[in-house]
Amino acid sequence: MYQPFYASSQINRHGDFRSNKGLIKNIISDNNTKFVPVLNGKNLFRQSDENIEACFFNSEQLKTIYPNGIDNPIFLGVANNINYVGIDLDHNNSEMDLWCNENSIILEDLRKYGPTLNDIDASFLSLNNGMTFWHKTHQFCGSCGFKNNTTEAGFVKVCSNIECGKSHFPRTDPAIITLISYKDKILLGRSPRFPEGMYSTLAGFVEPGESLEQALEREVFEEVGVKVKNIRYFNSQPWPFPASLMLGFFAEAVNEDMNIDYNEIEDAHWFSIEELRSLNHPLISGGFKLPRVDSIARRLVDNWINQFN
Repeated sequence: MYQPFYASSQINRHGDFRSNKGLIKNIISDNNTKFVPVLNGKNLFRQSDENIEACFFNSEQLKTIYPNGIDNPIFLGVANNINYVGIDLDHNNSEMDLWCNENSIILEDLRKYGPTLNDIDASFLSLNNGMTFWHKTHQFCGSCGFKNNTTEAGFVKVCSNIECGKSHFPRTDPAIITLISYKDKILLGRSPRFPEGMYSTLAGFVEPGESLEQALEREVFEEVGVKVKNIRYFNSQPWPFPASLMLGFFAEAVNEDMNIDYNEIEDAHWFSIEELRSLNHPLISGGFKLPRVDSIARRLVDNWINQFN
């Protein structure tokens, strides 16, 4: 069965815990709880032998570095009978800087090391990234502008204006991502934001009032001028960079004609199975790269290639 990255099935989010303030307080003070940190928008890693591991804190370590406590800890869930709590350390703290230096901590984007982490660690880092981003971008009420207060163990923000009192919940942006095939070829494109040489499946955000299929047809036609048929759902994957849910599809092109909108993407080509396996294409100098192994885009491509094995 397809298991997406950053969405471990071993995690129980225990939404039923969130309104129990006493229980959450005990979880936060428990030294067996694992605190998942974000520091200045990055995740924390350390070298262990030849491997890179995710860095977590316990409550005693946090008390030493942050004696006044951490604002707005987020109860993320439970895995293997261990509670996980997300924290955002996005402020200046000389003790934290010293601790990072003494422990040779690596501050890096999850996308660099995510594929090498175990399923549970990668998923909790991913979840905390999405939640801390939401907290940063929803400090104030979007309806009246008053400051929001945090409740439900970090999963609800409530406007402090009594006359408003609006509740705000974490948001995820749905985005379609599509592998388009025509006979024995697939269509891959590249954005100027991609790593050098990488070509990937086409993607775009779903707009209000659209079905997923309509969004797919619109995005593909806008980017490469291709009309599609036989749309088939594949699977989904959280992609908290910063807050997306990728919805994967296969679709077939009506024909091989393309009309690339270079304001939308940088380049696009049809790729044969041989070109995908060799990572060489006659129109791409120096070869190309496929999408990241932790992405649903790569799963779509690999799934298509495996049909020919």
